[in-house]
Amino acid sequence: MSGISSRGNGGKKILNKNQLLKRDRIRNARSIRAEAVAASSKSGAPRDLSESGGKLNVDQFIGSRQFEVKQLQLAMHNSKGASSTRIFQSLPRKLRRRTASHNVRRIPKRMRNRALREMRKSDQHEVCKNSSTAARKTHGLNAKQLYRARMSVKLLRLASKSTSMKLSMPPEITSSKCHVRQKIKTLGRMIKESSKANHNMRLLNNCMGSHDTTGINELAAIPKGRMKYTKRQKHFTWLPTHIWNAKRSHMLKRWGYQLAWAPTQKCFKLTHRLGGNTCSSDGALCMDSSHIGTIIIKDNSNDVTGDFLKFIVGKLTGGRANLKKYREGQVLFQGLVYSFSENSSKPLGPCDLFWVQKDVVILRLHPSIFTQIFNILLQHTEKLTVQDCRYSLASVTLKGAKALESLASCLRSTDHCKSFEQFKIISMMTDYNALPQRCTFAFEAIDPRHLAAPKRLNDPQRKLLNFDDILSLQENYPHDEINVVLNKLCDPESRNQSYNNQSTLKGISARRSKLLTTPPNYINKTTVPYKEHEDPSIPLVIIRRPKTSDWIVILPWFWLLPLWHQLNRIPRMYHIGLRQFQQIQYENKQLYFPDDYPFTQSGYLENSLYKREASKLKWSKKPMGKRVNFEKIKDIHNTKLPAYNGEIGDFFSSDWRFLQILRNGVDYLQRKDKNLKLMDSKKTGQFNSQGVREISCVNDVLEFCKDYEAKTKTISSPVEEEVPITICKASKCQTLTPKNTDYNCFSFHLTFYPRCTIAVSCILLERGHPKDNARIYQVPEEHLKHWLQLAKGVYRSNGRKNHDLDIPLPEVHDLIGFITSGTYHLNSGNGMGIGFIDHHSATQQSNRYVLVRNVGTNIYRLARWSEISA
Repeated sequence: MSGISSRGNGGKKILNKNQLLKRDRIRNARSIRAEAVAASSKSGAPRDLSESGGKLNVDQFIGSRQFEVKQLQLAMHNSKGASSTRIFQSLPRKLRRRTASHNVRRIPKRMRNRALREMRKSDQHEVCKNSSTAARKTHGLNAKQLYRARMSVKLLRLASKSTSMKLSMPPEITSSKCHVRQKIKTLGRMIKESSKANHNMRLLNNCMGSHDTTGINELAAIPKGRMKYTKRQKHFTWLPTHIWNAKRSHMLKRWGYQLAWAPTQKCFKLTHRLGGNTCSSDGALCMDSSHIGTIIIKDNSNDVTGDFLKFIVGKLTGGRANLKKYREGQVLFQGLVYSFSENSSKPLGPCDLFWVQKDVVILRLHPSIFTQIFNILLQHTEKLTVQDCRYSLASVTLKGAKALESLASCLRSTDHCKSFEQFKIISMMTDYNALPQRCTFAFEAIDPRHLAAPKRLNDPQRKLLNFDDILSLQENYPHDEINVVLNKLCDPESRNQSYNNQSTLKGISARRSKLLTTPPNYINKTTVPYKEHEDPSIPLVIIRRPKTSDWIVILPWFWLLPLWHQLNRIPRMYHIGLRQFQQIQYENKQLYFPDDYPFTQSGYLENSLYKREASKLKWSKKPMGKRVNFEKIKDIHNTKLPAYNGEIGDFFSSDWRFLQILRNGVDYLQRKDKNLKLMDSKKTGQFNSQGVREISCVNDVLEFCKDYEAKTKTISSPVEEEVPITICKASKCQTLTPKNTDYNCFSFHLTFYPRCTIAVSCILLERGHPKDNARIYQVPEEHLKHWLQLAKGVYRSNGRKNHDLDIPLPEVHDLIGFITSGTYHLNSGNGMGIGFIDHHSATQQSNRYVLVRNVGTNIYRLARWSEISA
């Protein structure tokens, strides 16, 4: 019948009753009503146009079209929910997960009754009932399982020794075939581990298993999690929020941790709005930054002034962190940390340093350089006490206009504290640029789970923030109160004491339920009251980082998860990962470690090894017709040299070794004002008596690059390479350069002397955007007039800008740098890249124009560079 009916309807499918109703509902929702007669045509009505007819009266036009505008808004609203037939389809995007399609407790309470009706209708009520009442699997062996395991061991031993039992069994069943010994060993190991776990639990001061794991003058042992996840945490440690983040983020295994790389939902524009300019920010971003290792250094040389600690800190930071505002004013220092074991000018990476007292320092380091710095400090343990607090102190980083307000909604002080009172006042602010550099709050907080839900502070004496409140942060700084809390935070015994009587969620819920049944003598029954001698107190510190304009909260390791759960229940609070933190650094024209630190060993390996291999693997997986053939790209440079075909340098990374050899070779060829020769047509290459290539033109320099690359590939056991570039400021350069010009073996000096570079941000003046590893060229003097005219704009006869112009191509020796991070900048509305250019070439230019070319293309874009600080 269906086939006959379809022929009678021209092959169209016949819709049933429900499909017809759904189609009519969508059509009615999308239909927009309009007035039959325009309002402007009525007599006496104001005219939409002026008397001359050349201008539109906007207010009168909107008034006359008010009915149509309302109908348009109503149609848009109805159309949005017309096709949503189930409650899960009308949830916000962050709640739409397949795991929530059968669990009523994963949706807001106001929608649960409708969800239950829909699930009963679709025969899913039993699934929901079973999922909500299913018993959770407990960790380890309970009493019944432990008894059965011990009895199994006894029976197995009896069966292996008793002759009567052996004879009663079938002949094919023997102890060797059943692996009785192995089973006894396995059961014995399970019994031993369960007994040890129960014994250790008795030694703890809480029922949650929280304890302090600190290494004093030694590296701390990796914490052991639940037995269920032992294999997963064998080589990569889980952060406190790992399970929460693993359900909502893409995870990354690096530096001994499993880190959140990026949320599963798209958040590039969201990160720009909330984490960027405060004018557009109406929320906050949070990230678990516990992977940043913490070292507490204490001077135990019986010197109150802490001169030896001051000497060590000065060596680590190049003397910058010993300034008075850092050492006495308790301002957080953000800068480079150096390896002073060999040379103080060798940077390792960024650090955060905070002076607690003159003899105590908190040092926060990236995990890639943590062990190296810790081993350097261990050489001075006769005068220093070094604590490895990687697994005993956790931290969360917050960014955005509502960062402090969100924190204030989750934290409550145990007693009256001046620092907490200042924190409550400043939490009303949204623009943190008005705050002083020293902006630190430290107090003892109650368990965040005592609050049934995050709640804003309803202070009856709360008033609008004025300028005097900001000045009071500097003038009435509670130095003694903050030092008391910081000393507790730096003491392992005090941190372990903070876990005393740490309650479970079940215990807190029981106290809250009991509170609801008591007489109404307590006003706020949703908040469990704090009992001073029974409930634990959490020492924590909130520090503002001036350079990155964000906040860090440092607290004991096992107290981070309760705070994290409360933070992420706040509206307009979103979690981010390392990728979003890198985006914020990029938009603020700041370097991100380790991607934008090629002048350090960790940054150089990140670029030349890890990212290079990932890019090459992605390129090799593409079919031949879909991937770029870098060796066949034409018209890249003005002159084609025999040494290279197509793209120069490494195709999948920023080839800093190539830049070092090229710039050193060009400087050598231009010594004593000699003319630079690109190639010698009489010869392709020449070697001296020692078998070393002679350098007489640019082509010889490129040939030497190929020789060096082939030589490094043949080394079976690669050693740690020296970083080919260093960083300095544009005003001065501290790098040593060869002064002699008479060399028997100049090829040694091409790779021996590192090139001095400066960190820059390149903003494109036209269309397009740079990508990672893009090449940066200097503008040749003979082409400067053309590019300056292009910067002003070349327009067509119709008034539009002409982008299809023939541009002059630079030479290969005009390469001066690379882009390490490049994409489209949402704030400025054009492409921008962060990279490094050669210092010598940058100082010789009269202007700040450069040419940027992406890898694998022959299109050059004009850009203007500006120096940024490391």
